[in-house]
Amino acid sequence: MKKIIFTILFLAPILLSAQNYTNICSAGPAFYKKMNTNTLKAYKTSSYTLPGGGDTIFYSFPIIRDSAAECKDTTKGSILGRKIYRQSNSYMFYFFNKYNDTIYIYAKALLNDTWRFSKLTSGTFLEAKVTSMGPDSVMGVLDDVMRIELQARRNDGLAISSPWNGKYLKLSKHYGLARTFDMTNVPFDTTNYTIVGKLKPVIGIQDFGWKEVYNFNIGDVLHYSGYTNSSSGGPNTTWKEIQTVFAKTTYGTNIDSVIYKFDRCRSTITNPGNNHVYFRDTIVTKYKFNVMALDSTILRLPDQFKRQNVYASQFDRYMKAYNNRQTKKVTEDKYRFLNSCWVIPTGSVTLYRNYSEGLGLTEYYRDDQSTQEFYRLVYFKKGSETWGAAVGTQCSPILDVSEQPVATTPQVRIVPNPMKNQAQVIIDGMQTTENATFMLYNLVGQEVYRMTLNSNTTTLTRNNLPTGLYVYILTGKNLMVKGKLMID
Repeated sequence: MKKIIFTILFLAPILLSAQNYTNICSAGPAFYKKMNTNTLKAYKTSSYTLPGGGDTIFYSFPIIRDSAAECKDTTKGSILGRKIYRQSNSYMFYFFNKYNDTIYIYAKALLNDTWRFSKLTSGTFLEAKVTSMGPDSVMGVLDDVMRIELQARRNDGLAISSPWNGKYLKLSKHYGLARTFDMTNVPFDTTNYTIVGKLKPVIGIQDFGWKEVYNFNIGDVLHYSGYTNSSSGGPNTTWKEIQTVFAKTTYGTNIDSVIYKFDRCRSTITNPGNNHVYFRDTIVTKYKFNVMALDSTILRLPDQFKRQNVYASQFDRYMKAYNNRQTKKVTEDKYRFLNSCWVIPTGSVTLYRNYSEGLGLTEYYRDDQSTQEFYRLVYFKKGSETWGAAVGTQCSPILDVSEQPVATTPQVRIVPNPMKNQAQVIIDGMQTTENATFMLYNLVGQEVYRMTLNSNTTTLTRNNLPTGLYVYILTGKNLMVKGKLMID
């Protein structure tokens, strides 16, 4: 049976040759990308040093976790857990899962060292082993990296079969956990996360606020597409719009305010009646960033639980949208405190906003059960950089009725439904060049899957999604289609 390490290795020569991989809980946020998605999670810590021995406890911000129960869990922490305990004399880090079982990472281990990583069942555990140490790429730069592989074993040391076998973590000397799992869900979820940004030291993507969101320059061009639909027999409207920045004035003691002037043109079709309206005007927008800083909504980290009276909003973050920009999504007042617990209320207003670096408000959706309003950025030009599909060539009457097809309602079929590992997403009634986006949400409203559809038939892959019922949304130019998908 291999030796299992629980405490420090006492031999002085070993200590002298050991590497120091302890930068796991450095100050400031670290961002992690979920496997096979563009979804970001974050870890940000505050610390408390215990008197006497110098051991340290690191605390993460609380997040709201959806669960099978009606009441949502607001007691757990972010991706590395709510609490991390570090032994100062041995550099053993203790993480804690949702059942308060301990997960161990030994930051001064040597090549081929093994230790007990976590409990599996009452009679089994996961063993960690250092399988390599040396230069490796972390966020595009070389660093000393420890690779830690996992193997399931019985308590008597016999290796057993497990989905965890061969899974691994990477511990970087300067950047901490470069590849990890959601510690709260170990050993129940093998989904891995890769580090994509860290504040200390500064590398990769960083946080951003209102000033970075509304950072435009003269000549920037923004194209939007949207609709307003009534489910109570009222009119339905689709529209396209072009905004071009032609003036920018900064002012204030610290240049903390700005005024933009946009040349805007909009083309609208209203049904029934196929009524077309075109207009052109000037928009003047003022942003006082020192005042806007009082609204910390934009600075919330993914899934962060922040109570506002009896409500709490949902905060999501994505990368690689709009030419690799970060996008922050705020679903307002998604949760409500009822009957002594946090729930997702039924029949309430759905409202979310997406904000992106240098592009402003890039997506908006509101559904009050009688009217749905939606719009999104579909094209932009900033200097020599472009993205998306333009709705017209310039701000002129070129956006006439011929440019504005009446909104269609495509028929979406998923075959088979229920699906097991793969299914075909088949779309009837939509041009293949419309470049639609297909998104899956779980029943608590979290986006769990996203892909771009460039043809009328696309393969949907399960990608480790758990069994259950999901809601899909298909969005494109002037369309939004919803439906349900069961995964066996």
